Amino acid sequence: MRKITEQEINQIFDFTKKHYVEFYDVQVELVDHLANAIEDQWKTNPNISFEDALQIEFKKFGIFGFTGLIEQKQAQLHKHYNKMLLREVLRFISLPKVIITAALYLVIYFFIENTGSLGEVITLGFLVISFLFFMVDGFRFIFKIKKEQKKQGRSWLIQSVAFSVFSLPTVGLSGGYFSIVNQLFAQNLNISNSGIYFLTTFVVLQIILMFVFYRVIKPSLNQSIKETEKRFQFA
Repeated sequence: MRKITEQEINQIFDFTKKHYVEFYDVQVELVDHLANAIEDQWKTNPNISFEDALQIEFKKFGIFGFTGLIEQKQAQLHKHYNKMLLREVLRFISLPKVIITAALYLVIYFFIENTGSLGEVITLGFLVISFLFFMVDGFRFIFKIKKEQKKQGRSWLIQSVAFSVFSLPTVGLSGGYFSIVNQLFAQNLNISNSGIYFLTTFVVLQIILMFVFYRVIKPSLNQSIKETEKRFQFA
């Protein structure tokens, strides 16, 4: 039975690149799948050409080609990290961490209530600094990955997912930041009791998200990227 040659393997790599597969790990997976599928065709039809066999396998991916597969893999990774984030956050409202969360909430609430406008300004300053820290750290993280991609001449699917996951703290909470700023300045830094409850809840959520993101999510992303790089280092 005829086997795929090294030249044909390279042709399949070029074929995946021409069809907008930019991630090297996905390219390798597709090349392996297509090569095996073509060899299976040769078992039953040894006279079919390599090019025709390749086109037959490509058509099996549907009208969107490889794009649908990439989007599916990205969605799976996003789901994985979203579930990880939710799971870790929920731990802070279940025993024993709920005690820490409640204590933190009370400390922040009484601090804001008893310090008046000064406490509100300090709390707002904390939120603004946190927001800026997330943004700067996110840009540094993305720049580092881009630099590695340029150095290696390759990119990984997990890196693209890391970009969007890393934007969650800034994009996801930006609406809350602006809502708080508007409320504080609209009331001349003298918010109502209900406003203090909202502000305290938002600050506690911010602290929990920062803890989870930098203690769990970011290390997991970095580890996944390193494992992918190691796996394909000599490929």
